[in-house]
Amino acid sequence: MKRNTFFWIIFLILIILLILWLWKCNNQTDPNDPTLETRRAKSSTVEAHKVSGAQYPPFTPMEEDKNDDKAYEVPNGPIRGDLKPHFQKIDLKEIALDSLGNPTNPPGAAVDFYQFDNEGTGNGVNMTPDVNAAANSNVVLYSYNSKVRLSLDSGNTFTTIDPTTIFPSGPVNDASGTNISNGFCCDQIIQYVPSIDRFIWFMQFCGNGANCLGGTNIIRVAAASTADVINSNATAWTYWDITSTQVGATTGALDYPDVSVGDNSIYISSDAVGTGLIVMRLPLREISVGSGFTFWFTQATDGGNAYGGHVSQNTGNEIFWAGHVSNSKMRLFSWKESENTYYWRDRNVNSWTQAYSSNTPSGINWLSFGFPGNAVIGLTRRSGEVWYAWNAGAGGGFSNAQIQVVKVRRSDWSVIEQMQIWNDDYAFAYPCFSTNSDGEVGISLGWGGDTTEAHHAAGFMGDFVVYYPRLSTSSVGRYGDYTSIRRYSPNGRMFDAAGYTTQNNPPPGGQFQDVHYILFGRPGSQNDDGGNGGTK
Repeated sequence: MKRNTFFWIIFLILIILLILWLWKCNNQTDPNDPTLETRRAKSSTVEAHKVSGAQYPPFTPMEEDKNDDKAYEVPNGPIRGDLKPHFQKIDLKEIALDSLGNPTNPPGAAVDFYQFDNEGTGNGVNMTPDVNAAANSNVVLYSYNSKVRLSLDSGNTFTTIDPTTIFPSGPVNDASGTNISNGFCCDQIIQYVPSIDRFIWFMQFCGNGANCLGGTNIIRVAAASTADVINSNATAWTYWDITSTQVGATTGALDYPDVSVGDNSIYISSDAVGTGLIVMRLPLREISVGSGFTFWFTQATDGGNAYGGHVSQNTGNEIFWAGHVSNSKMRLFSWKESENTYYWRDRNVNSWTQAYSSNTPSGINWLSFGFPGNAVIGLTRRSGEVWYAWNAGAGGGFSNAQIQVVKVRRSDWSVIEQMQIWNDDYAFAYPCFSTNSDGEVGISLGWGGDTTEAHHAAGFMGDFVVYYPRLSTSSVGRYGDYTSIRRYSPNGRMFDAAGYTTQNNPPPGGQFQDVHYILFGRPGSQNDDGGNGGTK
């Protein structure tokens, strides 16, 4: 009897040691970096579907103002630094336009603007656009909420296309007939991938709960070549649907997406509502041939403090995202294309103030919505660096809401420097970054303040000036959720950006959001091929 007891004790000890070993293999640490942790990504599969000819009846999405989420609350950490600006302020300059609304570039300017287009029509409602654009030569696509605009002449003229007539867009049932999503809603993202000549179109569907963020939902990824976009007037696409339950979103829908292009993959980030950020990796090869594929994804529970965050642009062979352990410590995530394991580690940064607001002359706090809070939404890879940016508040030497920027050295994850995008007269928010083929970082953002309404601007980091094409005549209390900036194709030295202004309608009144597309670069950059490959 004692021998049997001894045997079972040894057996249980071996089982415990095996469990601990397996846990350690799945959660590696580095003795040189005790904060380093890892997790093996999970995988799932999706089938390809094809559409052409806009054959579906129009579908009216649910009310988009119901798509409201709560930002992650960043804990206060130990005070580091002096909470003061350490770089010169950012100035604002107006883009000079002629009587037809086209950019005119004065001699000696640091930036030339080659194209500007604004929607120019009022819809009488506050739609708070989630604006982004992508282009390949003469083809430009930009989206906002549930609408998309297409240009086949380099942005000189645009037509509106209805996604709900191109794709099946109503409520979605699974194979057993159970409803899993309440239909297309919003939060579109468009990217262009030069390596496979494909426009990537991301669409979010509403959850099957009481509102868009409740219950389960699907996200849709579609792809089309430049020739297909031209020949079909953007109605011929291959698409793949991913369900929220496939990627472990069990308490709420997937929301607030971002899309990034890597060397061999497309990356999608999305909040599993109520849990944390999920990052998915989809293969470019299978997307280019229009087949089904296996994709990989991170666990939402690991991304709790990255909730509301986005992924790095121009990211090459590794994707990056981040969250805040506190307002003086960041958690930096990374995932190499060659591995199915992702990593994270913590790094101290200078403290920053969290709560932000900004009132305009019309009495509107254009930052009152509060989402995505202080989430890290501006990210780009630049040579051996990764740049991170997020919304921060006034106080501690800042008269207005401002943007914090941290540059990190990729080789050892050390903080190179921390800077701020600020001005004593204006507030800045909603940063978006991209890196061109010259290694310069472009930025797109929102700005406004006591003496001016909320507007959009774009420019080059390091110039200490951003440019706006038009001023708003009014504001809304939910300026976001995001603007965009992309490396332009085929000339990778240039950027295209998308944003909007809010304009008052003529009597009987109301407002409309005037969406616009901007193409810009350094003087003379339009006259060379620019290059569009690799990570600078």
